[in-house]
Amino acid sequence: MLESFLEGVNYYDFPSLEVAIFSLLLAFTLSAAIALTFHFTFQGSHFPNYFFQAIVLSSIVTSMIIMSVGNNLAVGFGIIGAVAIIRFRTLVSDPRNIIFMFAGISVGITTGVYGYAVSVSGTLLFCLAAIMLRFSRYAKSENNLFEVFISHSDPIEFSLQEYLAHRFEINITSQRKLSDGSFKNEYLLSAKTKVSEIEIFKQLSLIADLKELKVVRKKINAQL
Repeated sequence: MLESFLEGVNYYDFPSLEVAIFSLLLAFTLSAAIALTFHFTFQGSHFPNYFFQAIVLSSIVTSMIIMSVGNNLAVGFGIIGAVAIIRFRTLVSDPRNIIFMFAGISVGITTGVYGYAVSVSGTLLFCLAAIMLRFSRYAKSENNLFEVFISHSDPIEFSLQEYLAHRFEINITSQRKLSDGSFKNEYLLSAKTKVSEIEIFKQLSLIADLKELKVVRKKINAQL
């Protein structure tokens, strides 16, 4: 029975209940494998849980839509019109995340047209390639650049290295006097080891007479 499913079935407008359930379950299983691969190969500091869910749910929704369209051209145009009025404002800045989302949608498309062999083999190859790239020299390194904003009542004459234990390369990017007479310095820190914003904030909060302290991880825009 499994072999007959993997070989595919005839493409018709509305599948039977058994075929529909099998297609949706297969879409869920394969997209879950893609989402778990995304989790395993993720290298950022904050894992996007909602994006993980979106990979799985997108494949199920896509499979439903494709099966609903079938060979009906009118239904297809109707769905295109319905989707066109929805405005998606979520910005996905990492090209790698876009590929994983597209992989989940592709699973939904292939299962929706009953191309089970294509969906299974494509998912296996995609996950294998993602894992191999994770351990290759092309893997994305951890972003260890931080911007530090410090306001002080007097000109800052101390060295930040005294508070950061020589774990960073420090460059001052801006220094100006504010209207209230205080001074504001902006620094760019490059960490030699993996560290979080909270750790840096706790270390710099030991500086006496601080009026303002802000630490943010510097975003690096990926270029294609």
